Amino acid sequence: MGCGQTRTLLSSTAGSMHDRILLDTGVLVDYFRARRKSRLKGHQAVQSAIAVALIEGALRSNIDLYISVHTFKELLQYPQSLQEEHRITTYLPRICHFIATTRRIAAVAGYLSRMSAEYRTHHIEDCYIAATAIVRDLPLYTTNPDDFQYVPHPKLRVIKAY
Repeated sequence: MGCGQTRTLLSSTAGSMHDRILLDTGVLVDYFRARRKSRLKGHQAVQSAIAVALIEGALRSNIDLYISVHTFKELLQYPQSLQEEHRITTYLPRICHFIATTRRIAAVAGYLSRMSAEYRTHHIEDCYIAATAIVRDLPLYTTNPDDFQYVPHPKLRVIKAY
């Protein structure tokens, strides 16, 4: 994938480039899946190749990548192996800035949760990730935009990464 295609991946639907983005868990799952020794096939191979192009293209283009600590927790929740856990804990801090849950993020997450039973019961981590995007004014790049549909918020910019 060339630089022009990477820039297209990193553009919003309005066509403007982002210089800072918040990555959701799915993008990073695909990225780290590409780092496994086992050979990927079909859809997983395609998704992983796109995630690698997206992240490496962003780094080459000096786009700052951020993740919520809740994304980090989700990545470590079900690692495929100790090797993969080591890759995540070692490599992720080199490519992404971690955003801790502040009092303000927790307050916004509380508001979102209060407005949606879905956030309270099934998408608790997504609620915090959405609140992080809102408070830090970052576009949220995700492979699962439906996870963020439960409470529309004017400052939440959800972008389907691929």
